[in-house]
Amino acid sequence: MRIYNAKKGVNNIKTLQTVTSLSSKEQGTADFLNLYMLEKEKQRLMSEEIKILRRLDFVHNRLKIIQNIYEHNSHLLQNKNYQQNQYDEDNVRTGFTTMQIEY
Repeated sequence: MRIYNAKKGVNNIKTLQTVTSLSSKEQGTADFLNLYMLEKEKQRLMSEEIKILRRLDFVHNRLKIIQNIYEHNSHLLQNKNYQQNQYDEDNVRTGFTTMQIEY
């Protein structure tokens, strides 16, 4: 196994010229990266908007269909014979009792 001890030398000294030139390059890269990320986010949001609008159209169409069915069948809800409840007090079965079981 090789042991590598990096010692700083004269070539590692930072001068004002090297610091400013490196920072200007990094700044340009950061701006490009920010613009790239903003463009990707814009594309993602636009595709998400398209998906939401499609879903919204589907929901509106389904609501229209339900409203039409409701309007055409509303006379059935007004009919008293149709709404007879099968669980009235007259139809309650007797004969079964509830008992508590002790363990």
